[in-house]
Amino acid sequence: MDRKRDGHVDCSEEKKILFRHFCKTKFISAINNKLSVQQKKYIEGTPFWWFPMLTDSVKISRKLLSLLCYNWVERRGGFHIGGQVVEFNLLDVCLGLGLRVLGERIDLNETILDSDSLNIFGGVIVKLIYDYLLKYDDDVGGVEVFCRIYILLGISEFLLPNKKGSVFPIIFKIVDDMDNIGKYNWGTLVYEYLVSSLCIASLGLKNESSAKHFDVVGCVYLLQLWSFDHLLVCNTKLTCRMNKFPRLLHWMNVRVGDKVIRSAFDKNMVR
Repeated sequence: MDRKRDGHVDCSEEKKILFRHFCKTKFISAINNKLSVQQKKYIEGTPFWWFPMLTDSVKISRKLLSLLCYNWVERRGGFHIGGQVVEFNLLDVCLGLGLRVLGERIDLNETILDSDSLNIFGGVIVKLIYDYLLKYDDDVGGVEVFCRIYILLGISEFLLPNKKGSVFPIIFKIVDDMDNIGKYNWGTLVYEYLVSSLCIASLGLKNESSAKHFDVVGCVYLLQLWSFDHLLVCNTKLTCRMNKFPRLLHWMNVRVGDKVIRSAFDKNMVR
């Protein structure tokens, strides 16, 4: 494959490789349908106040994911489009998801010896959290316990998803203390986790790997939000007027076809 400067490839040069991701809203959107007024009020006081607005319609175009992985330029921190590198940065996370990019950093590899939330499950995958919330009774466990497990679900399924569907132990520890959950730098955590995966996929492509697929972990829906901001994919049916924050709430019910995405790249429609 003849790659251009900075790793850019034309659409016609793509190999038939499947790019898989694990960013979903299936479980949290189902729980959203049964949230009580008290639970919603509690969640509104957290950095994840928009979780209850998520629906199962939040999906990313696989064609978009493929094109962006092919055109990721690690050393420039952006995507090569239209003869230029368009940056993907923390501002995109802040605007797209409404997460702060200041505060105490989180180490996903930190070892946790004890956590009230973790003790509920032991070791856990996202599906077990969902099953737990489905059967939860506020009268027995209380609103606060439900909400911290609910936020754990949203973080693990949508913001920090991985191939195994597992939950990072440090997140259990953090949701134990809901009074201080807002002090953390959630935006940078989500950004760096996603970018790290983009870099791995891009490196594999540049090394002419024989792999038939690549897994991209993290909140890949951020890449679609980025595309709405930086690519001219708007038409008479797809308004670009932003009247909601974070921008996720504006775009999450919008579908963009592969033809529109490919056209934006082919015509270098950067704005």
